Amino acid sequence: MSLREKDYSWNFIVNAIDNAFFNLGMTFGSIQTLLPLFAKNLGAGNLEIGLIPAIANLGWAIPAILGARASERYKIKIELVLKVTMGERLPYLFMSFIAFFLASPFPKLSLYLSLFLLAIATFSMGFLGPPWMSMISKVIHPSKRGTFFAMGNGLGAIMGIGGAFLARYFLSTYQFPINFGYSFLCAGIALLISFVFLSLTREEPDENEVQDTSLTEYIKSIKIVFKDKNFRNYTISRILNTFSLSFISFVSVFSVKQFKIPDKIVADFTGILLISQALSSFIIGPIGDKFGHKITLLLGRISTIISLILLLTANNIISFYMVYIFIGIINSAFYIGDLAFILDLSPSQRRELYLGSINLIFAPFSFIAPILAGKIADTKGYYFLFHCFLLLGIINILYFVYKVEDPKKNVKNINNSDSN
Repeated sequence: MSLREKDYSWNFIVNAIDNAFFNLGMTFGSIQTLLPLFAKNLGAGNLEIGLIPAIANLGWAIPAILGARASERYKIKIELVLKVTMGERLPYLFMSFIAFFLASPFPKLSLYLSLFLLAIATFSMGFLGPPWMSMISKVIHPSKRGTFFAMGNGLGAIMGIGGAFLARYFLSTYQFPINFGYSFLCAGIALLISFVFLSLTREEPDENEVQDTSLTEYIKSIKIVFKDKNFRNYTISRILNTFSLSFISFVSVFSVKQFKIPDKIVADFTGILLISQALSSFIIGPIGDKFGHKITLLLGRISTIISLILLLTANNIISFYMVYIFIGIINSAFYIGDLAFILDLSPSQRRELYLGSINLIFAPFSFIAPILAGKIADTKGYYFLFHCFLLLGIINILYFVYKVEDPKKNVKNINNSDSN
């Protein structure tokens, strides 16, 4: 028995709310702004700050192939998701305890414990990526996927605006590290609320037989995926994108060091980012559904170039506000675009394998990129680093435009030719 129209509507609502509260939690524990600043105040250098996105990227990527294999053995994906999802939610509560009780007497220990908890959270997210995406492909109607991702991202950003102002209040009112403790505590609470809505998902079991392949054989089957030329080109483009986007983790630290901007202003940056992310999400999602998500991903790449130019020419705080406006657009474009694009790109019968494969291949590059960026920043300075990213971003745009085809348009062309 397949899902009915009212089930699709129900799933759209509860999963959009889940997505919104999840994104709100990520605002209070922002890898792009608050966590680097927390690490800096604990005595971290650029290399250790670069570890934050490196661990996050590695966590999102490496376990995905394990999650993909596990997902194929479940006819109802939500069952697997609910079993593992606390691993991505509880670490932020533990980070708040570290900030409240350990950060002042043991700053180095607190730094590395926080990095360890970040690894647990992101590795859990990475494992759940393929089963969650496979579930979404079943419970959200294909014609509404871009709009769904936009709603979750946009609502989360709107809620996150209030969260950003609350985080600013914490940073400006309380002394370090108590201020970060309150922010991480709010992150944990928001993630637990999101769990409640996730658990309300309605999903019908798969009709195909459950796969039971050994891990070795499953990993070997990745070669099947990379015979798909368009998928291979898209993967290369995503790898290039990973390097060029590494600049984001250094923007808040760069602004504080180069222009003496107070720490509490960083929370304002988060608010600006979220306003931009919310507004752009509600535009980008429907555009992608109608015209294809290649346009969405191209917009993200163009916004990357503009952000880097603004950083290289920055001479006052207004420039940084503009940078975070474009980072908000970048976040929306790649969050909505990449999720929807990969679902369009992968055949339903091997969807988990496609999802797990791209993340596995992606893993070493996503880990190396921010660490390498941190090392370059230490030895050559921020301006040299941003020039390198600008050149790479231009190369990435050209490769993406000429080498990656929009699978949604290809499907439309096939359908049109069949009807003729």
